[in-house]
Amino acid sequence: MEAPVLSPAEEDSQKEERKLSVGAYLQQERIRKNISLLDVSKVTRISLQYLEALERDEFQTLPGPVFARGFLRTYATHIGLDPKEVMKMYEAQMTSLVAEKKMESVPSPKGAEPLAKYILILFIIAVGVGIAFTFFFKKTPAPPSPPSSPDISLRETPLAKTPQPGALPRQESESTKALKARKSDKSLERLPGAGPVVSAGTTEREKRKEKRHVLKFEASERTWLRIQADDQPEVEALLQPKEIATWTARRQFKITIGNAGGVELFLNGISQGPLGQSGQVIHLQLPKEITPPSEPNS
Repeated sequence: MEAPVLSPAEEDSQKEERKLSVGAYLQQERIRKNISLLDVSKVTRISLQYLEALERDEFQTLPGPVFARGFLRTYATHIGLDPKEVMKMYEAQMTSLVAEKKMESVPSPKGAEPLAKYILILFIIAVGVGIAFTFFFKKTPAPPSPPSSPDISLRETPLAKTPQPGALPRQESESTKALKARKSDKSLERLPGAGPVVSAGTTEREKRKEKRHVLKFEASERTWLRIQADDQPEVEALLQPKEIATWTARRQFKITIGNAGGVELFLNGISQGPLGQSGQVIHLQLPKEITPPSEPNS
């Protein structure tokens, strides 16, 4: 079966796609479909910082290769591309980068000879300078020592006189008075019936204190998280294997997990079961039903 004949324009477009990196290809397709990066961030819940790093091929700034693959799949699916093709481009690009780094790390044998000669010349010059300095200091006589000055440290001055014996008892008496005054103040504090001063506002706040939800993560793989507790600002975290993190909220959590298979989630001590596969990005709201906040008693 003969291969279909492509027009020159189609051949040029295919050649350009082969030359593009995976980040440039994603950016080109997103712009061609008139999709803004902010829209991608809102739908996929991937931060703009990570999306911009993907389009610039700066994968080293991402939390890890597992997150890079998960973000690429989610991005490609959202803008209507085949995630398998995007992952092939990514793997080929990473393989070529590793090969280039290996080639750069191999030292050139020709460049080693001039360097060795340069070090040998510097060593010979340093030895010659050292011999010259040694010869110069041997020939030069040592300067005469200055005449010794009389020791004035033993002279008695009016300020160095021993204090009069009458000064110490007065100081001790003053300190004793201050100590007695403090003891008397403490004894007044310990009078019967004098309890700790507690403000009414503190007890009212303790009475109104609501029960909080506790969210706990136990990571088995490297996992990126974004947590929003109630109406507080979002917080991002990167958990390492065997690391544990907890958050509290009065009403509800909004959660984004970058590696669903790499973490176990507990809400109020209850495991939430399997969350997804390794590298999968998921979004959760816990608890699902929100209890309205209790109004304080008037």
